[in-house]
Amino acid sequence: MKEIKVMVFEGNLAEMARQGMHDAVLQDRFSQQKGSTVQQFAYTCSMKRDEVRTVFGQTESVVVDFSIRVMRADEKLFYEKLEDQASSHYSFVFNGVFDHGCMKYYDNAITVDGYVVDVEEKASNDRQQALLFVKILARQLTYVHRDGSELVLGISGDS
Repeated sequence: MKEIKVMVFEGNLAEMARQGMHDAVLQDRFSQQKGSTVQQFAYTCSMKRDEVRTVFGQTESVVVDFSIRVMRADEKLFYEKLEDQASSHYSFVFNGVFDHGCMKYYDNAITVDGYVVDVEEKASNDRQQALLFVKILARQLTYVHRDGSELVLGISGDS
């Protein structure tokens, strides 16, 4: 079975895919150096269905749970986002391929627009690193395929 490598970046990869991956500013935002390897990743997404199983309405609330190992100097990003009133974008990239640190290719990605609602830190044996467990309450999920096609799911409760 092929191992899947997932990295998380702050930013909107769906927007990057729409604009083309050649924009230097966006390539810098999704450089290998600015991403964190995801240790665990989970979310559940469900929609209402009528008696004939036709989907209707908005997607039910979605919480994205993930954990990452970070250098202690980098852990403040998620703590700062706990206090933000505005939502932020986070992109989870599956099997990204990097050339000289710049992302050149990826299998698929999920961009989450949402609010960081919980951050828990677990100390590591290495005093320079920490394991962060992060929860994001999603406003919108965008599934981005490597060919640039995307599927956008709005979440109920979004104004």
